[in-house]
Amino acid sequence: MKLLKFLTNQYFWLAVIVIVGFGVRLYEIDNPIADWHSWRQADTAAVARNFYKQSLPSPDGEVREGFNPLFPKGDDMSPVGKDNPNLRRLRFVEFPIYNSLVYFLYLLNGGVDERLARMVSIFMSLGSIIFIYLIVKRHWDNFTALVSSFVFAVLPFNIYFSRVILPEPTLVFFSLGMFYLTDLWIHKNSFKLFFLSSIFAAGAFLIKPMAIFYLLPLVFSFWQKEGRIWPIPKRYFLWGAISFLPFVAWRFWISQYPDGIPASSWLFNGNGIRLRPSFWKWIIGDRFGREILTVAGSILFTLGAIVKPNLKEGNLLHWFLASSLLYLIVFATGNVMHDYYQTFIIPALAIFTARGFVLLVRGTKDFLPRLITIPVAVLLLSLTIYLGWLEVKGLFQVNNGAIVEAGKFADSILPEDAIVIAPYGGDTAFLYQINRPGWAMVVSSIEEMKKKSGVTHYISVNYDADTKNVIDRYSVIEENPRFVIVDVTQENPKYKSLPQTD
Repeated sequence: MKLLKFLTNQYFWLAVIVIVGFGVRLYEIDNPIADWHSWRQADTAAVARNFYKQSLPSPDGEVREGFNPLFPKGDDMSPVGKDNPNLRRLRFVEFPIYNSLVYFLYLLNGGVDERLARMVSIFMSLGSIIFIYLIVKRHWDNFTALVSSFVFAVLPFNIYFSRVILPEPTLVFFSLGMFYLTDLWIHKNSFKLFFLSSIFAAGAFLIKPMAIFYLLPLVFSFWQKEGRIWPIPKRYFLWGAISFLPFVAWRFWISQYPDGIPASSWLFNGNGIRLRPSFWKWIIGDRFGREILTVAGSILFTLGAIVKPNLKEGNLLHWFLASSLLYLIVFATGNVMHDYYQTFIIPALAIFTARGFVLLVRGTKDFLPRLITIPVAVLLLSLTIYLGWLEVKGLFQVNNGAIVEAGKFADSILPEDAIVIAPYGGDTAFLYQINRPGWAMVVSSIEEMKKKSGVTHYISVNYDADTKNVIDRYSVIEENPRFVIVDVTQENPKYKSLPQTD
């Protein structure tokens, strides 16, 4: 009897889901930063690593900068959306909450280990699993809440993007926490909930302001509680001030350093794709129908989305879905160009995919008998996971092992103060492996880059014309079929001076 009671306990199954979610996210956790979206992961990881390096004592006794989240620095000196080079390597994108957490783990570990950075993302994702359960349980029912958490935990697309070195898993965690706690506070009005919800909100907005889309369902919750939109009680203004002022202060602070702020206006509709046929092809056909939900999951999702909620359930989670879809439209170009931008809407997709599954399991009078709909539900969910895995498994692969090999070798022989050129099409993943600041592309002549930024070495995994010219002119340290390392501070004695463009 006790065993039966234990096995039917909702929190037992939630714990099982969290454990399963943790286990699948350990897949390829020791990957170097050379898998899918390695360029963005490298930029994020470099900030945490530089926090750590800046806090170490200098070998020559010089005082280093120390840990300072107000000045996050990457490795790349290339221009970030503007013509001027970013010689200070400032990385003003999101406030470095995630990077700071990784830095503290590096301190405890006594060294940089990218697996720890991935673990931070994993635990943020596990927290999101719990918040999804709490949100759906509050507004619908326990079974749908468990299925929603399960879908979020095992969706292959989400597995990959829940163990990347990116701020998105942390953003989703803080945004879901804001959503759940603020909804509770609106209806219960306790100081504890007010404090917690505003902290989560401030964190979410500091990470990425797109968290504002999660406010749309909260406006609906406010209307349900207050019975009006205006006038707004004073307590909401206080909540808004605590939630938004840190973000406003951060934006004001970084505005003083434009060379470290990447261009972002293109994310909205930079290529004019919004609502055009190609937009629907990419978002619905490719992302939803292939990479995230697959065709099978899209069927479940559509069923869950179009079924009208009953009076007990209410419309709040449909407003949550609407806000997520609105995000896709507002950031049209960003969502088409980068699949990791859809990480933000995975909670809504998981919830309504689960709702479609539960609808088939429970059946309705307008459906075929449950003897048929239950196997169909299980088949569709199984296909969602299986087909999704077939699409996503390639994301875990290391795209070019040569950059890892070359980076490790270069890191072992180059002086600590070396400044390098690591041409890789602007992708900073190669630069990250070398563990030195510098350039991810050749932006002018080598001599000019030496004068302007103090470049000392050139490292390449591609023997193109530029690389061959560098080899001819400067002193080669290491050359093999996989990579070449050149000291550009020393000329090749065999080099014969010819008319140069330098």
